[in-house]
Amino acid sequence: MKIAVLSDVHGVLPALQSVLADVDAWRPDAVVVNGDMVNRGPSPLACWQLLAERQRTNGWQLLRGNHEDFVINMTLPDAPQSGPQLELQLSALWTSKRLHGQIAALQALPAAVHLQDAQGGALRFVHASMAGNRDGLHRSASNSTIRKQVAPLPSVFCTAHTHWAWMRTLDATLVVNSGSVGTPFDGDKRAAYVQLTWRQPFAGGGSWRAQIMRLPYDRAQAQKDFESSGYLHESGALTSVLHAEWRLAQSLWPAWVARFEADVLAEKISAAQAAAQFLSSIAEQPN
Repeated sequence: MKIAVLSDVHGVLPALQSVLADVDAWRPDAVVVNGDMVNRGPSPLACWQLLAERQRTNGWQLLRGNHEDFVINMTLPDAPQSGPQLELQLSALWTSKRLHGQIAALQALPAAVHLQDAQGGALRFVHASMAGNRDGLHRSASNSTIRKQVAPLPSVFCTAHTHWAWMRTLDATLVVNSGSVGTPFDGDKRAAYVQLTWRQPFAGGGSWRAQIMRLPYDRAQAQKDFESSGYLHESGALTSVLHAEWRLAQSLWPAWVARFEADVLAEKISAAQAAAQFLSSIAEQPN
């Protein structure tokens, strides 16, 4: 049995197209898309349509990540309408307006997928942890911490959210993070996804193996998409921080939040000023 696991596309269409071509060539028995298909990137509708079509025609299983939740929340009556709270969520608002009636489909996505292998072992797929889709599993975390986040322990636990691809054997559980298709944070700008393979060398015995795949894609086209879609110019000043994360393949948002979010919410500094000050301290690298 072969299972492809991808996640965190974040609306970067050329990266998704590269991964889909590789998945098609590998011909897995099942595919799980582990959340965060949209938001943060310039092509949310095109990415969603590609994956929703695979769901309909190929039985791919799609999960809801925290960024699907962010987009859904911007369509609710209590969504912020003005002020710094809205400024912090303009990317999700921009994305929600471009999904053209697809919000109900996002709302219908499950929070978890459960599969079973030939020996009855459980495979569990969630966007982050059992505590919720924003409680990420970090490769630097201790076994005891991850054990709590994953419990009860299945044969295979597949997570995403942190944009770092990694794997670890914890007791008898294979824990795998599929990284990010569209915006990796490990310094490697290539798209990431995971191939899971069931190996049964003898009757009555078998185990899962994971391989992290890294694929180049047309980043020049992705940059053009960021510019031509209106995303960079219509989603507020803080989009520049999210775009820098894509350019550098590096997590920046938590550091921005720690330094500036409270002051922006208190209106001591504008979002534009906070973004500019933060980015002036970030060393640029070639795209």
